[in-house]
Amino acid sequence: MTDPEVEIFWPSSLPSDPATEAQGLLHEAGIHTTCMVRPTRRGAADVVLVLVTTAVLEPFLRTLFQGLAEEAHKGLRMFVDRLLARPPKSRRTPEELVIQASEGGRITFTTGLPDQAYQQAVDLDARDGRWAWDAQRVMWVPV
Repeated sequence: MTDPEVEIFWPSSLPSDPATEAQGLLHEAGIHTTCMVRPTRRGAADVVLVLVTTAVLEPFLRTLFQGLAEEAHKGLRMFVDRLLARPPKSRRTPEELVIQASEGGRITFTTGLPDQAYQQAVDLDARDGRWAWDAQRVMWVPV
């Protein structure tokens, strides 16, 4: 696997502090990261896109987030929480965080996911699919 690079696309309608902090987390883990603020489309939800340069997300998620925490799923949760958290003095936060591989596989995270979602996410084979958490089935499902 090549050295992963990450691009964080952050909605310009939101304060950029969480994106800068998340970028710093990845830099500390040795991952080259670029953060870009982009305009929000009229009527579109505020969604953060994290684009990774590896085709398969599972090894990327495991490797990257193992560097942020003792266990990969805890590092993933810390990263997602950092991007979706409500910053002080702000009423708006992103509605979703999408982690997408350059080849198209993507996982959509929302606030309030249980630990089980993060544990499953680092083992998810998300090559070409689009995945969302199904709280009733307690598992990631293709959408």
